[in-house]
Amino acid sequence: MTEHAHTEEIVAAANTPAAKNAGKFKFVHIVTTINCPSRCKMCFNWQNNAQDEIEGERIKQALDELHKNDMFTEDAVVIFGGAEALLRKDIFDLVRFAEERNLCTVVGTSGYLYNDHIASQITSSGLRCLALSFDSLDPKKHNYLRGVDGIFENIRRIIHEHPRKTSLTCTISSYNVDEICDIAEWVESNDDLTQLGYQAIVMPFNLREPRKDWFANPALSHLWPKDSAAVDANLTKLIEFRKGSKKIYTSPRHLQFFREYFRDPQHINRNATCRVGDYSLTIMNKGDVVFCNSLPPLGNIRENSIMDILTSPQVRQRKQQMLDCKIVCEFYVNCFFED
Repeated sequence: MTEHAHTEEIVAAANTPAAKNAGKFKFVHIVTTINCPSRCKMCFNWQNNAQDEIEGERIKQALDELHKNDMFTEDAVVIFGGAEALLRKDIFDLVRFAEERNLCTVVGTSGYLYNDHIASQITSSGLRCLALSFDSLDPKKHNYLRGVDGIFENIRRIIHEHPRKTSLTCTISSYNVDEICDIAEWVESNDDLTQLGYQAIVMPFNLREPRKDWFANPALSHLWPKDSAAVDANLTKLIEFRKGSKKIYTSPRHLQFFREYFRDPQHINRNATCRVGDYSLTIMNKGDVVFCNSLPPLGNIRENSIMDILTSPQVRQRKQQMLDCKIVCEFYVNCFFED
């Protein structure tokens, strides 16, 4: 799971599949690249310059094998994320390949690279959803947080040119905690938008230091909301709004969890075991197959077929490690919250 595919997003609405879907995946994430042209304040993936990223044909082969072996649930979603998925020249070829197998596709993007050519590719590929980061109704503030000019304007253009095909994710930080309800009201009243999800600011992606107390780092502390009373008041209002919302997919309990998280992120209680491996699979940018980014990979699709990887002893071991894990990680906070 990555910053824009926090896919972002549709994934956050994940629920453990029903028993009839045991062994099948509801979400398959393809991390197409870890490179990014944005300069987001809450993510340092833009510092990457990864080379030799996974070939499109390998991705197709893995998706085809999963499809032929009935490894997708009926409502499965294939998420092409990144850092910035639109950097991939073959991104819409991959989307088209998945759609031809009747798999629902999502592309996670900041919107920065959007242009007329990409607009036509979105339409012709059959892409179902664009997952966009959206942090403020103020263009200057959003562009500041994303580190480059023009992103806000591109997002508004995407929403206009691809109605009912866009899902927004708002990352709650010190910069927008006072407008999270305004964003919700705007999305609810905009017929061109399909969904809105919320995430809490977490340790920036690709930050090369320990997770503990990251928000006390002088270079990052500006992201953390200091006024706990304001956080409580705005989240309380948002929880109430959520009860009548048709578009916000972040559950009231998840929003309540954010209140607890912002009060004391180091002592937040984790009340659920991690069952992500039961319904979600990720293929990383160089072919590693993982359930959890913090654990060793199950294998690599450049070396073995996806089905050989998924029938290896490592699968049971990784799932047990995840069940035993007590860490309140970034993915538990935002993407795979269960309670």
